[in-house]
Amino acid sequence: MALLPVGVAALREVRHLREVPFAALPLLFSMHQFVEVLVWLGNDGGVSSCVQSTATSAYVLFALPVLPTLVPLAVLLLEPRGSRLRVAPFVVLGLVVSAYLSVAVLDGPIDVDVRAHAIVYGVDLNHGIWWAILYVLAVIGPSILSGYPSIVAFGVVNLVGLSVVATLYVSAFASLWCVFAACSSLLVLVHMRRRRRLPDAHRLHGHPLLPSDATV
Repeated sequence: MALLPVGVAALREVRHLREVPFAALPLLFSMHQFVEVLVWLGNDGGVSSCVQSTATSAYVLFALPVLPTLVPLAVLLLEPRGSRLRVAPFVVLGLVVSAYLSVAVLDGPIDVDVRAHAIVYGVDLNHGIWWAILYVLAVIGPSILSGYPSIVAFGVVNLVGLSVVATLYVSAFASLWCVFAACSSLLVLVHMRRRRRLPDAHRLHGHPLLPSDATV
């Protein structure tokens, strides 16, 4: 929940509807981490098994099926029209990954193994390593190819985090990487504030939230 003020600050910088998905990432990651707190509490008897089960499903649904589509789409919507084609294939890839992971998660069951420093979420995936690679490409690729340095930095930081987690603690990938991504979402606020000071051709062709911001 420490990222809640960051999420609110990022959303306060929004001047265009297309900016909302990207600006909302810190707030969504903050809420996501709060959901995992409920999973931890369920292991210690702090909440009922029903609450823990619901929190587990919500956590895994966001981490696996939602993020591969949300992140590339959020980046796509920020890019100027002439630059969107290089990001669009990752949105399509993300939709494919999300569709497969949605079926896998909803088909259940989701196993939960609470360890010393992380939670291992067990989801039955066929050819899991290949889907993991496609997941990384869908989530990280658009940011790396963005025309905005602050978004590229966001992608690079998350790529480092993914690599570290995959190398050191691959079994707890979903839990640890989402913590890392939540911390790196501070760069989302950096980007949103920089957008106030940089000319942005993307905004000139959209529908601003406020008439006074039509030529920002």
